[in-house]
Amino acid sequence: MAVQNRLDIDTRPMILEELPSCKRLDRAVIAQDAGRADPLLSRTLMAKIAATGKWVSYTDETATDGTAFPAGIYDPERSLGDIAAADIVAGDVNDVPIIIFGALFDDEKLIIENSKTLDTVIGAGTVQAQTVADALIKRSLIPQSAISGSQPENPAV
Repeated sequence: MAVQNRLDIDTRPMILEELPSCKRLDRAVIAQDAGRADPLLSRTLMAKIAATGKWVSYTDETATDGTAFPAGIYDPERSLGDIAAADIVAGDVNDVPIIIFGALFDDEKLIIENSKTLDTVIGAGTVQAQTVADALIKRSLIPQSAISGSQPENPAV
């Protein structure tokens, strides 16, 4: 009896392709959140507070302060890394990289907090109803399935 062993190393980038219109903010500000208990992970979907222009993680599709709409992805290439919850509790976090327009990204690597998904409906029951994915596509942030891997040589029957 032969044993087959295979190791897949996933080195796919989060951003699969930057469009010519790609825009990034390198100096965005994450708003203080005194109640935050978890770190803000790289590749988290973000929303922008309309009144202040500061950023928060996307968590509430019913919010009325502008954050019901996803508006960018925090540090998609993980150059800065995760932001500790204690830093966000202590005050605003400055100089944060967020991609806001014009990219195809791997939907499997996107992090959406509070059990939301790309299929979460924003503005349900209104004529503006749309999914999170629809809202991102309007910003030319286009989710792509980039599943990699291959079939095993001798699959079990």
